[in-house]
Amino acid sequence: MKCIDLLEGLIPSKEEHGVLSATHLSRLFVFALMWGVGALLEIEDRTKMEEFLMKHKKLSLPVIDPGSQDTIFEFVVDNSGNWEHWLNRLQEYIYPSDYKPEYSSILVPNVDNVRTNFLIETIAKQNKVRGFI
Repeated sequence: MKCIDLLEGLIPSKEEHGVLSATHLSRLFVFALMWGVGALLEIEDRTKMEEFLMKHKKLSLPVIDPGSQDTIFEFVVDNSGNWEHWLNRLQEYIYPSDYKPEYSSILVPNVDNVRTNFLIETIAKQNKVRGFI
């Protein structure tokens, strides 16, 4: 996934959202950089990338509580331009009461599959074919 493709998919049209603030655009750029580059990295290398980005005080990065195990990769930019934890996007799984689903068809939402779906949809809506693992 290329950063620019991800960024293009993240920026809404003017008709859809109006003109975005500089802060909102900056956060979208950081998010695209995080996942355009960071998705290719192992966990320890993502930590190094995060440390590098944190040194640049002008970047509008998510605020992480001291002592938290969270990283910048646990956050997404919401429609208002604010950093939102991926946990806030989880929807409760409700087991169907009117039928018994096939075991293999049950997908209980978790941060990883919510994040992966978001990234795939962001690229897919542009009709750009990319390898995504």
